[in-house]
Order: sequence, then C-alpha cells, then structure tokens
Amino acid sequence: MRLQGSQETLLITLYAKAMDNRAAHPLLHDRLADDLVRRIDYDFERFGLSPLDIRGLALRSLAIDHWTRAALQSRQDTLVLHLACGLDSRIYRVDPALDVDWLDIDFPEVIQLRRELLPQRLGKYRTLASNVMEPDWIGKLDPDRPALVIAEGLFPYLDEDRARELVRRLIEHFPQGGQLLCDVYSRLALRLLRHARMIRVTDARIGQWQARDAAALQGWHPRLQLIDQARYSQLPETAALPRTQRWALRLYERSRWLRDLGSVARYRF
Repeated sequence: MRLQGSQETLLITLYAKAMDNRAAHPLLHDRLADDLVRRIDYDFERFGLSPLDIRGLALRSLAIDHWTRAALQSRQDTLVLHLACGLDSRIYRVDPALDVDWLDIDFPEVIQLRRELLPQRLGKYRTLASNVMEPDWIGKLDPDRPALVIAEGLFPYLDEDRARELVRRLIEHFPQGGQLLCDVYSRLALRLLRHARMIRVTDARIGQWQARDAAALQGWHPRLQLIDQARYSQLPETAALPRTQRWALRLYERSRWLRDLGSVARYRF
C-alpha cells in the first residue's frame, strides 16, 4: 500500500468498519470492509483504535447510509456524489437501484485500489480519479437534476476556506438543489484530532477552521440550510447494543458541549 498523508487515513475508517463487523453487536454489518482488511497486507493495529473510535466511525457511516437511502427514495433521479470515497463500500451497503447515477470520487491512486480490490458494480455506478478540489470535474456533471453530496471524513483535512469554496461550486452548479451530508468539527475537536495517534502515524494534515458548530456552515452560501444532525441513539441498529453503550449515546446527545465538538449533519441547498 503506497498511500501517504490524508490518503492513508482511508485505512482508518476501513479498519474501524471491519472491527465493527467482528463485534458481538455490529452496527454496519460491513462484511466487505472486513474482507478487505484480511486481504490487505498492512499493520492496521498501528492506528491504536479504541472501542469508542470504532463505534464512533461506524455510527457516522450508519447515519449517512440512512440519509442516503431516504434521499434516493424521495428522488430516484438524484445524482450521488461520494467525495473522497476511499475504500468505503457505501454503494454496496446502500445497494441502490441499478438506474441510480452514483459517482465515487478520489485521488487516482485510491480509485485504482478500488478497481483492484472491490467487486464490480453493475448499473450506472461510476468512479472518477480526481482530487475533489480540482475545479474542472464539477462542470462536466449534468446540472438538470438534484445532487446528493456525501463528504464523510473529508472536511477535517481541508482548510475551511477550501471546503467552503468546494461547497459553493457544487451548490451553484446544481440549480435543482440537493443535499449535503458531512461531518463537522469544532476548533477544539480538530486540535485534539491533530494529536490523536491514528492521525500522527499517517502524517496527515488537519485543516484550520473557524466554524464553531454545524449551524455555522449555513453562512457559506445563501441556499445552504441545516436540516438535521444525527441522533445515534435513535438509529434502530443501536437497540441491540449493550445498555451501557446505549446510555453513553444518550448522554452524548444531551450534552451541548459534546455535540458541538463534532456531529454528522444534513443540509439542503
């Protein structure tokens, strides 16, 4: 595996989903991630993921999976743009109809890995080998339809001004509107993330942000509106978790300070 910096962090989320699948009460049931981790020759234990890290990353993906299914049920003609997709198997977990137009986008090295390691997907599923910050690829998309933009685990590695510019270009390209699904972190959370072992071992750079919470992103564009923030305890999959873990999720959601550290948010535009 010849991945460096932020590219290498895709292995963190892949490993977390594999470990979640091996838990007594898995949330994502991502057997494909588990299979990839067994096949890839890499020392995943160097990330030092705790059970809390594993559950947190699995819950983040689970919430976005639910919102993705809901968006496609509402408008099946939606164009799905999965930014910085890594080796994530969302297309297989969500399993949309074959006529759903879905585009996974990441660096050329990552897309090559996807093509080598993941099974072929039929229908209108496509991949695009590009840095998502390159300006040209957005202009080639069909603007006469709504878009579902998924940016899971992307924004922490961008400076806020670069993330804002990316969102602005996407919103203005799609006059039919759409949704943005992403995770948002406070300045304190990003400071803590810079010192986390999983980040330090990859040499990934964490971006600089001024936004204090998910609501602050509404100032990025006049059409951007916060709809919802994930409530993990309300996800049906969490009902099977041990009582102590369910209690911890409810405590997290009742604490404004903890929620503002980081959340998974859904916006419309």
